[in-house]
Amino acid sequence: MYSFNYNRVKSVNDAVAAIGKSDDAKLLAGGQSLVASMKLRLSKPSDLIDLGTIAELQGIKVEGSTVTIGAMTRHAEVAGSAEVKKAIPALAELAGGIGDRQVRNMGTIGGSVANNDPAADYPAGLVGLGATINTNKRKIASDDFFKGMFETALQADEIITSVSFPVPKR
Repeated sequence: MYSFNYNRVKSVNDAVAAIGKSDDAKLLAGGQSLVASMKLRLSKPSDLIDLGTIAELQGIKVEGSTVTIGAMTRHAEVAGSAEVKKAIPALAELAGGIGDRQVRNMGTIGGSVANNDPAADYPAGLVGLGATINTNKRKIASDDFFKGMFETALQADEIITSVSFPVPKR
């Protein structure tokens, strides 16, 4: 692993500011893909910006016919959520089948979506469920968000804050 500067931020605005001060910053969510690629020396960010302590990026809300999941919400939380199981059982099932126990307890929906690994479970689920990716700047329909393998519509200073799913009729 190459050396890097580590930044633990307290808000989305702090994270955006840290990105602006860096040559090649990477956002650290669960770290399941990023840390592995760094260990293999396939990735060499100058800075890691840890989003783990930003409270506004965590949690699950069901309001009316929409389920909103904070970007830093872990797969295991989605899988175990009674609200998600009731509103969108397939989403809870999808989250429960991601990786192994360690990945489910460390990986986050925002990190998985931002990475857009073709082997990941969430991207296809988001497209199939008609989800919207919410960032600090805009709302992006999942059909428009995923551009290609490991490529998304995210801009350099844009951070996923949550993902919203319409509750299906059945």
